[in-house]
Amino acid sequence: YDYFDQIVNSEMAGVKKPNRFIFELALKKAGTRPENSLMIGDSLEADIQGSMSVGYHAIHFNAHNGPQHEFCEMIDDLIEIKSFL
Repeated sequence: YDYFDQIVNSEMAGVKKPNRFIFELALKKAGTRPENSLMIGDSLEADIQGSMSVGYHAIHFNAHNGPQHEFCEMIDDLIEIKSFL
């Protein structure tokens, strides 16, 4: 909680990912636009495809050792995020 200005979860939004409303609510609360936003998630469907449908940039944290894809960048270790910032 000390690292984030806003935290949005399914309970607050009233919907679960990949419903676009949760991603739009996060943008509204953060006061930003999707092209200036980055989703880092471990679920291809809920996190990556959901956020990208709204226009976010995305990084797929392949925590579950899933198959490779070309939807977005993939990382295998969270330390790799630094190379994108």
